[in-house]
Amino acid sequence: MAKNEVKWGAIISYLLIVFNSLYGFLIVPYILSSLGDVEYGVYKTISSLSSALMVLDLGLGGTTMRYIAKFKSDSQRDRIESFISMALGEGSIIGVVLIAVSVIIYCLIPSIYSEGLSGNEIELAKKLFIILSVNMLFHIFENVLNGIISGHNKFTFANGMKLIRIFMRILILFVVFSFVKSSIALVLIDLFLTFFQIIVELIYIRAKLKTKIRLSFKGWDKEVFQESFKYTILLFITTIAAQVNNNLDNVVIGAIRGAAFVSVYSIGLLIFGMFEQLSTALSGVMLPTVTNILKSDNDGSKIEKTIVQIGRIQFMLLGAALIGFVILGKQFISLWLGDNYFDAYNITLILMVPALLELCVNVCLSVLRAKNMLGFRTGVLLATTIMNAIITVVGVKLFGYYAAAIGTALSFLVGSVIIMNIYYYKKFSFKMLKIYKKIFSGTWLCLLISGGAIWISSRFLNEGWFAFALNIVVFCIAYVTSMLLFGFKKDEKKNIPLIGKYF
Repeated sequence: MAKNEVKWGAIISYLLIVFNSLYGFLIVPYILSSLGDVEYGVYKTISSLSSALMVLDLGLGGTTMRYIAKFKSDSQRDRIESFISMALGEGSIIGVVLIAVSVIIYCLIPSIYSEGLSGNEIELAKKLFIILSVNMLFHIFENVLNGIISGHNKFTFANGMKLIRIFMRILILFVVFSFVKSSIALVLIDLFLTFFQIIVELIYIRAKLKTKIRLSFKGWDKEVFQESFKYTILLFITTIAAQVNNNLDNVVIGAIRGAAFVSVYSIGLLIFGMFEQLSTALSGVMLPTVTNILKSDNDGSKIEKTIVQIGRIQFMLLGAALIGFVILGKQFISLWLGDNYFDAYNITLILMVPALLELCVNVCLSVLRAKNMLGFRTGVLLATTIMNAIITVVGVKLFGYYAAAIGTALSFLVGSVIIMNIYYYKKFSFKMLKIYKKIFSGTWLCLLISGGAIWISSRFLNEGWFAFALNIVVFCIAYVTSMLLFGFKKDEKKNIPLIGKYF
């Protein structure tokens, strides 16, 4: 049952990537053309600012998932409902803090964006911020509910809800925009969907998981609270780093350069976000599995094997996405949004290349979470985040949005790749160079072959969507064929239906 949940949870995660990508490629241009560059830029700027408030969530959802998975693994089911009550109590306290901080930021919006936005744009920004802040408040509790479901290993439902949300967002968006094309309507749709998701998850937890949901500030398990609070603080700092890396760029660019520049940069972040999801879709469902493996893995061989197995799948996908974008990215952006957005190609590549090495081994993060050993990584992320912030704030004034991308890329390279790989070797004896060698083995040659194939085809097929689609077909045929001949190992072929019988 647990294996099926992980398998189907991962499959739905990849479906999420497909539909998120379709949403980005098909719906974002529609929204952009409906709102215009300036209003869309204001929307993205304030979305990034409000998203930064999610640091106040303190990683409560991740903490809930980790401890429920731990209690289930240790057969301590009686402690689950008590922990949920405590988590909701913490969420309520955080919600009060969120409201107070939101009021302060709302008052500061005119001074923050006095250089980059006009008077009307600032008024719009203030209205958007109010709605987005309410949405963030709901998200705190939704994250706890999602952590409860994921901690029970119910990834099929958890990711299925996200898939349903995408479909509903698209449907409601087209209906609403047929009457009124407004960024206010856009954020109200998201607010409604968050509320809807909370209601459905509450029903599922009560009816399917047979778990009571109650909020209480009494009877907290002090030992669990102290341990989980330390874990929560570490996730909180990690979340700060993630929010800075994901949102600071847009906030700074909007304040210094203006909303139109945010529109271009946000497209680069959008494509990079899809690239990241190719990895996190699989690693995101691994925490309960890793927790169970570590219980009987005395020498670390089982978990190292798991890192390689998952890493190979991730590299097969990430490597293909990177090579394809390197060769066809400019053609795609030109067809998708026009030549005015060419800079998004360079921004995306700057972010993709260093992130690839981290994303291939991010199952290691599940090991840190399962062992409650996030302290060192949190310190590293905090240091590299400060470095990123300094480069971004100073660099954007001098060199524009490329400086923001370089700052984020350097933080990936220094912190998540160089320092953390040394840490994994020192702390767990993970032979990271050998792990990378096993992950890349065979696949790198297939990427070169398929990359060469579309480089040649793109010399002849370089105009229009039909030519672009043919290049994709050429790449897929070359990549799949070469993987079957040189890339897949024997045990990997056996896990692919029908393939193992013939190759």
